[in-house]
Amino acid sequence: MAVGRKNIIVERRDRVAKIIINRPEKRNALSEDALIEIISAFEELRHDDSVSVVLTTGAGEEAYCAGRDLNELRKDRQRRERHELGLLPKPHYLGEIIRTHSKITIAVVNGYCLGSGITLLLPHDLAIASEERAQFGLPEVMRGFLPVPIVGTLFKASIPTKLAFELILTGKNWNAKRAFEAGLINRIVPHAELQEAAWEWGKQIAQWDRITLQYCKMAARASMEVPTVPLAAEIAWLMNQEHGIVNPKAFEGMRDFLARNRVKAE
Repeated sequence: MAVGRKNIIVERRDRVAKIIINRPEKRNALSEDALIEIISAFEELRHDDSVSVVLTTGAGEEAYCAGRDLNELRKDRQRRERHELGLLPKPHYLGEIIRTHSKITIAVVNGYCLGSGITLLLPHDLAIASEERAQFGLPEVMRGFLPVPIVGTLFKASIPTKLAFELILTGKNWNAKRAFEAGLINRIVPHAELQEAAWEWGKQIAQWDRITLQYCKMAARASMEVPTVPLAAEIAWLMNQEHGIVNPKAFEGMRDFLARNRVKAE
């Protein structure tokens, strides 16, 4: 089932949803309207208990997201005033929505992933990419401005510092193999198999209890973002305790496992 807006399409298969940036003529560059629609779709899916996993990808065969729509960046002063008035979302706000989303998120990189496309990619929990067509890069330095959201936020927790500097300072693209080696993505598959492989990966994850998936994500994210190992362990423990209270299915799998092994032992 597919639901369309002006700049995005939302498709569903069972417990998996896919948000498609539908601006192929612009290499799926993020306009202000596209940002608003993507944020709206993520917020709708946050409250949809029938969905456990959310995929994102770009329409067409050329790009996942080639960054911000540069035609809008020319109107910098007007845009800044609208941002200050709270009339427009800032690009990194979308990243924070994805990072803290209640569903498991998977980026499906089908082509160019540049500039703000990297900002979109980084906060996803997982990422899968086209072997032949995925390209990752930060061309901002060659155009005379900073990749501010990326420099200031998510690179800190995503890839080693020197690799981040390589992307930021050279402006050169990485192919899927290099992105995998750096830790930007989890899996590489042939382009012709990419979308089905992503649906299947989402389906495999979505088979597990929705609330347990949510708490696994929250515990992992919270633990990774604190400065010490003891504090991380304490947070994970507290999350585990809370999960046991709020989820009727908590420890159901453990009980079944113990029951099966008890029968075997007898």
